Amino acid sequence: IFFVEDEELDFETILSAPLPKVPLDVTYTAHWLAIEGVQPAIPQNPTPLDAKADLLHKRIKLDPTTQPVIPGIKPGSSSNVGSNITNSGNASNNNNNNNSSNSGDGAEIKPLVKHVLSKELQMYYERISSAVLSQDEVLRATGISSLQNDPGLHQLLPYFVTQNTRNLPMLVAMMSMVRALLENDNLFIEPYLHQLMPTILTCVVGKRLGEPSLSAPSSPQDDHWSLRSTATDIILLICHKYGSSYHTLQPRVTRTLLRAFLDPEKPLTTHYGAILGLSRMGNEVFKTLVVPNLKTYSSVIEPELGLDFQEDDSQMDIEQHLDGLAAIRRNEAAHCLEALLTGLRTLIKNEAAKAKHTTMTVPTLEDVREPLAQAIGELLARAVLGEDNIERRIQGVVAVIESC
Repeated sequence: IFFVEDEELDFETILSAPLPKVPLDVTYTAHWLAIEGVQPAIPQNPTPLDAKADLLHKRIKLDPTTQPVIPGIKPGSSSNVGSNITNSGNASNNNNNNNSSNSGDGAEIKPLVKHVLSKELQMYYERISSAVLSQDEVLRATGISSLQNDPGLHQLLPYFVTQNTRNLPMLVAMMSMVRALLENDNLFIEPYLHQLMPTILTCVVGKRLGEPSLSAPSSPQDDHWSLRSTATDIILLICHKYGSSYHTLQPRVTRTLLRAFLDPEKPLTTHYGAILGLSRMGNEVFKTLVVPNLKTYSSVIEPELGLDFQEDDSQMDIEQHLDGLAAIRRNEAAHCLEALLTGLRTLIKNEAAKAKHTTMTVPTLEDVREPLAQAIGELLARAVLGEDNIERRIQGVVAVIESC
C-alpha cells in the first residue's frame, strides 16, 4: 500500500511562528500604448531596441537561412568578424563598384515600420495635391476647404508636412496647405510640429526662396516677399495656438529670428523675414529686441540704399527716392527699411495711446529730432518724423527714444 505520510504539526510551533506578509491587493493601472500613432517612451511600453530584436527574431524564425547583414562583410562569410569590421571602411570603399554590379552581394535596407495607406487615401492625396497646385482658383479653393474641414486626414499628415522644393509656387501651395491643416479642428497636429516648424521658418528667413526668373524677375510667381509674410502669419498662428502647451515654442522662435536679424553675414532677404517676424510677435518684443539695435542696423542698409545725408540736411522723401532704384540689393534694402518703418509705426501708435491719459509734458517735434536720430539712426529718424500726424504721437516717439 502506498500513501503519503502526514507530518505531525505542533500547535505551539504554529502559534509562535511569525505571521506571513499580507498579500498585495489586485489593482489595475492604465497607460497609453500609442497617442496619434506615436508610442510614448514609458516603462510599460517596449523600447525601440526590443522591437528591433523581436522583428529580427521573427525574420530568422520564418527563414532559418537568413543571416544578420553586417556592413563590409559578405553574407555567408565565415572569416574573422572582428578583423572584417576593422577593415570594413577600406573594404567597402574598394568594393563599391563590384557590389553595385553584383546584386547578390548587396543588402536592401527596409524600414522596420510600414505606414499602410488605403487606396482611398492615396487617391485623395493625389487629387488634393493636384488641386492645390492647380491654376484654377475654384479648384484650389475647393482643395483648401477640404483640408480645413475633412476629419479623416490623420494618416496623411506626415506626407503633407515633409515636402521640400525650390519651386516658389510649390512653396506657396505648401504654406496654404499648412494653414488649412492648422485651422482644421478635427486634426491633432501637435506630434508633427517638429516637422512643420523648420519648413515654415525656412520660408521666413531662407536666403533664397524658389529659383529666380531671368526673363521676368518681377513676375508674381517670383514674389517671395509675400511668401515670407504668409509664413510669418503661420508662425504666429502656431505660437498662439500651441504656446500654452509648449512654453518654449515662442521663445525659441524669437531667438531664431533675432539671431538672423543680428547676423551681418546673413543676406538682406533673411533680415527682412526676421524683422517681419519680430515686429509681428508684439510691441514688447519689437521694443525690447529690435529698437535698441536700429542705429547699428541703419549703418548696414544705408550704403545699400545709396542715401547720403551729409550733403543735404533738408527733409527727404525716402519713398520717392527708392522708387527709382532698380538694383536687387537696393530693392532688398528697401523692403527691410519698409518692414522696420511698419514696426516703428505700430509701436509709436500703441505707445502714444498708452501715454494719452498721462499728465507729462509733451515735447515738440524739434525737441525729439536730435535724440531720435541718436537713438535709431538718421535714416529711420527722418522717415518716422516725416509721417503724417506724427505731432499727435510725440509721446510714442519719446518711448522709442527711452527704449534705446
